[in-house]
Amino acid sequence: MTTKIFLSTALVLLLASCKDNTTQETPQPETPKAFKEKSSYEIVSKGPRAGDLVDVLYEELLSKDTGLHMLEAQINDLNRSKNDSVKSFNRFHGRMQSYFESTDTHVSEIRDSLLRDKIKLIIASHLAKYDARVARHHELLKVLAAKDINISDLHTALKIVKTLPVIEKYQQTNLPAIQQIEGYIKQQDQAIHLADTLLKK
Repeated sequence: MTTKIFLSTALVLLLASCKDNTTQETPQPETPKAFKEKSSYEIVSKGPRAGDLVDVLYEELLSKDTGLHMLEAQINDLNRSKNDSVKSFNRFHGRMQSYFESTDTHVSEIRDSLLRDKIKLIIASHLAKYDARVARHHELLKVLAAKDINISDLHTALKIVKTLPVIEKYQQTNLPAIQQIEGYIKQQDQAIHLADTLLKK
C-alpha cells in the first residue's frame, strides 16, 4: 500500500515538473537591442540621424534578412558609382559654361556696336548648337535625378514597413501595467482630500 502511495505521489510530482518545464520553455519575443539597454541605444544614436529609432531598428533587421542586406549593398554601390557616372560630363559642361560666360565679358568690351551685335549672333548660334548636342545628356540627368528620388522614397517606405511589426511586438509584450499610475492617482486623491480637509478647518 505504501509503495502504491509513493508511486502515485512520484507520478504526480513528475507530471507537475513536466508541466512547469513546458511553461518555462515557451520562447519570449526577442526585445530589440535598441530597447534592451539605454547605453546600446545611445551608442547607435550617435550617427548622422541621432535618435532615429526607425534607422536603429532597421539596422538590427539587416543582419537577419539577406534581402534587405542585398538591397543596402546595392544602394551603397549606386551612391558610390553615381559620381563616376556623371563626373566627366559635369566637368565638360562646366568648361563650356565657363567659356560662354567669358565670351559675354569679351563681347561687352567691343566698342563698335555693329561688330558687337554680329559677334553676339555668332556666339548665340554656337551656343544653340551646343545646347542641341547636350540635350540628351540633360534628359538623362533628369531621369537619373528622378530615379534617385524614387529609390530614396522606396527605401524610406521600406524602413517604416519593416520596422512597424517590430514595434507592434514590442508594444504587445512590454506595455507597462496601469496599476502604478492608478496607485499614484490614489495618492494624489488622498493628498487632495487632506488638503481640502485642512483648508476647511
